Amino acid sequence: MVMDFVSGGELFNLLRKSQRFPDPVAKFFGAEVALALDYLHCLDIVYRDLKPENILLGSDGHIKITDFGFAKLVPDITWTLCGTPDYLAPEIVQSKGYNKSVDWYALGVLIFEMLAGYPPFYCEEESPMKLYEKIIAGKVRYPSYFNPSAKDLLKSLLTADLSKRFGNLANGSRDIFHHAWFAEVDWERLYRKQIPAPYVPRVSSEWDSSNFDHYDEASLEEYGKIGEDPYGHLFPGF
Repeated sequence: MVMDFVSGGELFNLLRKSQRFPDPVAKFFGAEVALALDYLHCLDIVYRDLKPENILLGSDGHIKITDFGFAKLVPDITWTLCGTPDYLAPEIVQSKGYNKSVDWYALGVLIFEMLAGYPPFYCEEESPMKLYEKIIAGKVRYPSYFNPSAKDLLKSLLTADLSKRFGNLANGSRDIFHHAWFAEVDWERLYRKQIPAPYVPRVSSEWDSSNFDHYDEASLEEYGKIGEDPYGHLFPGF
């Protein structure tokens, strides 16, 4: 399979270097992700794995969503438990049927993380169960420096109440696109990439991979090797 090389690296790396994004930068990336999700939803595809690691930056600074391993055609609802723990909607955690609105919930997690530098239900203990308890409880502490309109949008995305979650109401994604936080976004120009990106990666050539993490070749040699079978002696010659 041949795929485009996206030379700008992961949004994850840019966010970690920046610690957190200024409001306009988070808004730019959040708006582009919203356009991408809306396009997928128009095709009845739910993405289910939104996170900074899966958002790549082109040489022009505009985003490309990658890794569609969990994406699925969902005309109505599905029940599969999948995704990345920090970004799971409460209904997924609770093994309930869910629809495309889980992607809008994940957008809320992403925007919060871009603005704060950490996800809304961050758990210092590396315990998935503790994290899931916090997600289900749904109590989000918003930093005081958050733009009030950003906070208002996040409350409507990070709600467990599907009758109140933006993207799942009668107006669909229009509730998100027309929200006050996105008021100055020219969606048509953004869709056509006519708005300059707030960050343009340094790229020396079209094949420059310096914006990606480097891995030791010795460790790569071990990748894919078959490990020792502790029960091999029970099945000689098998």
